[in-house]
Amino acid sequence: MTVNEIEARTGLDRGTVRYYESEGLIKPLREPNGYRNYTEADLEKLQKVKLLRTLGFSVDDIRAMDAAGDDFQARLRARSRSLDARAGAIEDAKRVIGQMLADGAEYASLRSDAYLAQLESGAPALPEAAPPEPEEQPEPRPDRAGPWPRFFARTIDWSLLELLYAFVSVGLLDRPPMPSGWWEAALKVVLLSAATLLLEPVFLWTLGATPGKLLLGLRVQGRDGAALPLGQACARAWGVLFWGEGLRIPFVSLWRNIKSFRDARQEYELPWEDGSDVISVGRTERRAAVVAVWLAVDLALTAGLVTHYYMPLHRGELTAAEFAENVNRYMDHNLDYDHWRLREDGGWTDTFTPSVDNLGFNIDGTDFDPSPVELTVENGVVTGLSWRQSTLESITDVSYTHGLFVRALSVGLVGASKKENIFALSGLEDKTSFAGLSGGDMVYGPWHVVWTVDADFLKQTGQIRRDVELTITRVER
Repeated sequence: MTVNEIEARTGLDRGTVRYYESEGLIKPLREPNGYRNYTEADLEKLQKVKLLRTLGFSVDDIRAMDAAGDDFQARLRARSRSLDARAGAIEDAKRVIGQMLADGAEYASLRSDAYLAQLESGAPALPEAAPPEPEEQPEPRPDRAGPWPRFFARTIDWSLLELLYAFVSVGLLDRPPMPSGWWEAALKVVLLSAATLLLEPVFLWTLGATPGKLLLGLRVQGRDGAALPLGQACARAWGVLFWGEGLRIPFVSLWRNIKSFRDARQEYELPWEDGSDVISVGRTERRAAVVAVWLAVDLALTAGLVTHYYMPLHRGELTAAEFAENVNRYMDHNLDYDHWRLREDGGWTDTFTPSVDNLGFNIDGTDFDPSPVELTVENGVVTGLSWRQSTLESITDVSYTHGLFVRALSVGLVGASKKENIFALSGLEDKTSFAGLSGGDMVYGPWHVVWTVDADFLKQTGQIRRDVELTITRVER
């Protein structure tokens, strides 16, 4: 049976049941998913414990009675004598208190000797100033954290790992900060899950909390109040990943998160909490502020990484070499196009290498050979450019390829302004996204950008000649 059923049938609260379990008086079975399964024997034992505790026996007394060979009758007689003595003492105390009330005794003029003599004349007398023996109570349970703080703490931990992944991807590998395909997304989940299994136990073992839990004022501890041993911390981390997050498999993860959230809200012991608790040690009112601040920091860092990867590498006034690097980087990072590479003299280098996988495959769908870019350079700084391209379409529409080049050349120069940001860059991309189909004319910051498109059908060959011309001039310095 579940702990809810045990509570209903014994009248004991969950904390008291856990206390008696920690004292070794009951030993519930464990299901494969980690939940406790209380038996009828556990129920009977708890009823016995409740009765004996109500009669005034201590937990140590009950543990001794539970052991084989203990004389239960002798303990009952001893407890009866103790209750008789206390009953007599209580009657003596009531008699003397009644006399003090009748005398109208006041504390300042209290005749202690006379009343002590009256108290001692009875048998047995109460010990002087001795309070009644306090009943032993279960140790109070710590303030267990609710499901929302725990959920946000784990979200912060995961986002920290995602930021680390993005920094490594962008800074070391020059890869996109976000996965570009399903297999990269799956690989990312596997890597971050492995990092969680390695790092989380160390944090729990040394600090008693992960970074997210530290920020939200939470701590993971054993029933003895100490940090978890390394082995138990490892088992807990694996249990959270498997039972709590469903190995982060789509839909399975969502189902397990909802199930764990509901169980935590009803104060069930979760499968990975064997002998451990997540408790609140900080002020709860600051948690919303911490979450809000962290979300702002996380968004700012993510935006910074995205900007660093997708924005032009060189900003401000550009040399021909810097402009060429901007164009090539944009083609690679933003357009995923690596067939042609611009040189600083305005010419293009064909970097397409035939292989078994792409043999006979024309990457552009045409016999495309880009024309050189004519650069206007003043005092070593690029102040304008002109690019004219005429192409015969042999297989498919070449307008898409023309559009890629117009966009890359425009962004590489116009988008390099120090005043531009990722949102302004997106606007520039949108305006040039159909540059291979129709013309355009715009002033963008200090730049005047004009492109024209013309297509003619050649009756002699049955082909289409498509011409595009791009001109960028600086209108202010």
